[in-house]
Amino acid sequence: MKPITLEIVTGLLTTFHLCRQCTVFFDQAGLNQSLHQNEMDQYPLDLKEEELKLSDWIRELRRLYKHRLLIKLIDICSPAGIYKSIRHRIRTYPAFIIEGKETYAGWDRSRLEALLDRYIQASARPLQKGRA
Repeated sequence: MKPITLEIVTGLLTTFHLCRQCTVFFDQAGLNQSLHQNEMDQYPLDLKEEELKLSDWIRELRRLYKHRLLIKLIDICSPAGIYKSIRHRIRTYPAFIIEGKETYAGWDRSRLEALLDRYIQASARPLQKGRA
């Protein structure tokens, strides 16, 4: 069974990354962790809480659907995020695009799972017909 594609369009918190040599240097000096912590502290608390909530949600979806779901994260500020927002008329985030066809925006977990279940059942039907 081919996995269902779930694209999540949301604002992603980004941090500055160093080159490998600089990372080793900063790690040995004990500065790398404080550098990333300072960057994360710059973000408003509500954005950090929303990202934590979404990451918990993604972990739960991966646990529930395992190999049946392919999850792609798309930053709303990226060209792909802007395109997806226009193409699917997304105005609120996070937004979930299932198989490039159906879009759900919001935090109702049961509604998202119902949509995913419907697509998974639909993709399993051709397999069941082929066996009959």
